[in-house]
Amino acid sequence: MVKKNHGGTVGLERRVLAAVGELCPPRLAVAVSGGVDSMALAAALWRLGKKPLVLHVNHGWRGRQSDGDEKWVRDWCADHGLPFAFAKLAAGIPRTEAAARAARREFFAAELRRRKIKALMLAHHADDLVETFFLQLLRGAGPDGLASLTVRRRMGGIEILRPLLAFSKGELKKLARYWRLAWREDATNVSDNYFRNRVRRRLLPYLKKLGGRDPLTVIRRAAQIMADENVFWEGELPRVWPARLAAGFFSGKAVAWQRRALRAWLLAQGVTNAGFEQIEAVRGLLEKAGPSRVNLSQDRHCQRRAGFLSLA
Repeated sequence: MVKKNHGGTVGLERRVLAAVGELCPPRLAVAVSGGVDSMALAAALWRLGKKPLVLHVNHGWRGRQSDGDEKWVRDWCADHGLPFAFAKLAAGIPRTEAAARAARREFFAAELRRRKIKALMLAHHADDLVETFFLQLLRGAGPDGLASLTVRRRMGGIEILRPLLAFSKGELKKLARYWRLAWREDATNVSDNYFRNRVRRRLLPYLKKLGGRDPLTVIRRAAQIMADENVFWEGELPRVWPARLAAGFFSGKAVAWQRRALRAWLLAQGVTNAGFEQIEAVRGLLEKAGPSRVNLSQDRHCQRRAGFLSLA
């Protein structure tokens, strides 16, 4: 039977399937919470004839509802012949977005290593990208943070794939209804207890009202510009960094170059959370004539001695 084009949904279906199919490696895992975004992604993979490993994390924050999400995803996988793996977070993990994100990453990485899978597909969409952009902006992030979410990103030995970034949540809901796909609603998504929710529910509607247009398109464009600039800088800076870095290496370089280089060097030395103030403090060592040092996070410090920067 030929499907009717319900308000352009057939075209939307084709674009989503094409975007997902274009990124599919031979073996992959997909994170599925049970919400409309991840269910649409899992359904798209299934419709493309793929058999991804479905990963689910039960945060346990909503009691029986969280357990219901787990059962929902498990049963859907069983009905569609997809392998399923899950983890339930320990009761002692703080109820914060950062802690939950870190726990999810740990589970995903461990499960992919165990099964020798190199790619993980996530259901982030255009609304997520815009929310993340503003979250990073309000935290004072630089170009890396403002690049927000990207379609491809390597994290350790895993390739993170986000094929739905070009589609809004409204479009994914429209497609899910067209596919007669059911999903679970998370009540915490409408709670103002979380910063991301306040950005979604208060800031973005206000910006839309203030500017008379949906900020989705322009913020996506800005994030893409930042992402492209990051790719450029990756090619400009060294790929391998020494433990001891000559201060003269920065002589005559623009401030923007110095900041980028110092951030990359600190990352290479295991300092993963250096903010603007810390990078500026390290940059200040370049002007020092004699031995000096600045404190960093994680009980570490950067020192200048005999014309070289090093960490301890």
